[in-house]
Amino acid sequence: MFKFKSFRLLTKTSFFYLLFILATFFISGRYLINKADNYINEETEHFFRYREEHVRGYLNKGRDPAKLKYIGITLLDSTKNYTDYPRYADTLIYIEELDEQQIHRKKSVIVEANGKSYLLEMLINIDDFTKLKLDVASRIVPAFIILALVIVLFTTFLSGFLFQPFYRILSHIDRYKVGKGMNIPKVKTSSKEFQKLQFLFRNMVNRIEEDYRNLKEYTENMAHEIQTPLTIIRNKTERLIADEELMKKNANAVKMIYEETNHLSKLGNALNLLTKIENGEYNNTEVIKTKDLILKHIDAIEELLQLKSMSIETDLTDEHQVILDPFLFDILLKNLIRNAIRYGSNHGPIKITTTQNQLIVSNYGDTLSVSPEKIFERFYSSNSTGQSLGLGLSLVKRICDLNHLSIEYDYNDGQHYFIISTKKE
Repeated sequence: MFKFKSFRLLTKTSFFYLLFILATFFISGRYLINKADNYINEETEHFFRYREEHVRGYLNKGRDPAKLKYIGITLLDSTKNYTDYPRYADTLIYIEELDEQQIHRKKSVIVEANGKSYLLEMLINIDDFTKLKLDVASRIVPAFIILALVIVLFTTFLSGFLFQPFYRILSHIDRYKVGKGMNIPKVKTSSKEFQKLQFLFRNMVNRIEEDYRNLKEYTENMAHEIQTPLTIIRNKTERLIADEELMKKNANAVKMIYEETNHLSKLGNALNLLTKIENGEYNNTEVIKTKDLILKHIDAIEELLQLKSMSIETDLTDEHQVILDPFLFDILLKNLIRNAIRYGSNHGPIKITTTQNQLIVSNYGDTLSVSPEKIFERFYSSNSTGQSLGLGLSLVKRICDLNHLSIEYDYNDGQHYFIISTKKE
């Protein structure tokens, strides 16, 4: 598919300016050439009429036409009708003194004198006029090329010098991160447009920072304050669970309260974590060799795997690495493995494989009841089953999006595959 290529504004302006100049040169050239043609026609016609009147007067005086010099004159049959005169033609005539051929204009006209008709043929040298016209035409293209080169060089100069403050402002905009934009250096410029751009950018940053602080405080306060009542509910529920008489009658209800309380607590922490990730608070990136970290995580969940009657197989390479904040990689790996444990079956092992550029986590299980295209959306659930995937995969997807990683899902031969790849620059 064709992709539209972008250009600098100054380049576009110069391009249209060159098109305008080209049109102007072409129109001006045509105008000058037409004016030159009209001038040649007027001057030659004035000369021919003067000669024609002179010859007519000469013949009316009864003088011998053979004595006329530089003019061809022929007596015609007066009974014939000569309607195709006057005639004009340009011809080359050799000039012996100059040893070159020059352009002459020839006019053939019928002259009536003393009741007789004469064919009068006159010549005038128009070589100088023609050379001048051709010289004008031939100089238009070189003049345009020279002017175009000057404009291109001048545009390059403008782009590198006058637009330098603009590019510095753009670099500040590009490097801006939410939460760290209050000390943006001021760019000195005398251009009003650039001053206004910088003013609007700084105002925008101030508004974003203020909104960010308010949202951050609200999110952190909510995440903190909600833990207190949840802790109380969880403690009270644990006491109810310890009461055997009560549990005989209300075991399912009490267990559901306890599980949903834990779920709500984890959900609050996950939402707070997702907000921090999206705001770019975890940006201490480093090159991470993944093999040892993956093995460490597997050791930590060994008891959970035994309780679930599940196992993990690995095929890890020392070459696999990612450029990521270590805390975010920890979150990414935990969520993928926990997702495999939670939704996997014991029909086969969970497999973790790494290649030079990929991390693959797979588990056995039934086909998803939710749409594969929606699997990374927050809290997406199937309309038929109401099964929700929560925030775990959404966290993984957001971490990948913000750190030049791609994640794909596939289902093949009864296995779910989550494939994280390093994006090629």
